[in-house]
Amino acid sequence: MSISLLPERATRGPAVSIVMPTFRRADVIGETIQTLLQGTWTDFELLVRDDGDGGDGTKEAVEKAAGGDSRVVYHCNPQNLKMPGNLNAGIAASRGDFIAVCHDHDLFKPAFVETMVETLRRNPTALFVHCAIECIAQNGELTQTNVGDWPELTTGAAWLKTMLQSLNCPVCALTVVRREAHERYGLYDPSFGFIADVEMWMRLSTYGDVAYVREPLIQVREREQGHVESVNGDRWIRTAARIHRKFLPAAYNGQARAVKQVLLELKLTNQYLRHQASRVRARLSA
Repeated sequence: MSISLLPERATRGPAVSIVMPTFRRADVIGETIQTLLQGTWTDFELLVRDDGDGGDGTKEAVEKAAGGDSRVVYHCNPQNLKMPGNLNAGIAASRGDFIAVCHDHDLFKPAFVETMVETLRRNPTALFVHCAIECIAQNGELTQTNVGDWPELTTGAAWLKTMLQSLNCPVCALTVVRREAHERYGLYDPSFGFIADVEMWMRLSTYGDVAYVREPLIQVREREQGHVESVNGDRWIRTAARIHRKFLPAAYNGQARAVKQVLLELKLTNQYLRHQASRVRARLSA
């Protein structure tokens, strides 16, 4: 089960809490932090949650990028929490009414926070907002732009069906969520590991609506070659199918549900075989 965020806060905080989990990315986290500090929205706290051992230079990189800015708070976990435990701990330490998750290697446009928050304020029934993205290579080169053909506000019921269409999640993990949504409906469910965000988006969609910004506000950097989670693709395919099985009954009834369940198993088999084939090709070409 997901962990709930308790509503009590010791002190009233800024409007926005940015939670940035990090693990051994001292070489890029500084640039990421600077893009947020240079943004048009200033009323935020940036909670950097280091899941490494504290000895790879991340702390120094964060301090250099912050330049003494008190909005940036660095914390090194005494033990490795992994994802999503690190995220949950960061959110639990936050004080904002809106909670943004920002990765340690991506770049954010100046209007990112402001646009996302204002979109939620315009749409009070939306529990979270996501946006279009640009994809960049490790060297920062733009590789593609992904803009979804969705309105600014979609009902939760309709969005859940959109997510259930494919095992590939249409929501970029970098979203802004209302604090009250976490208080009422929980945080990330650790049982779904690295893609626990997918389960949470579906879960929130069963309780409220979903907002979307068609403007690309984030440059999402591709993972490093050999990244531990990238080589575990078959595991995450199976986990994604498990998430779909959980929420199909919330979206469909009767015969429609039975048909969707059969299609899901066919998709799972097809995607798993494609993933295995790509691994074989990679080994043969090495």
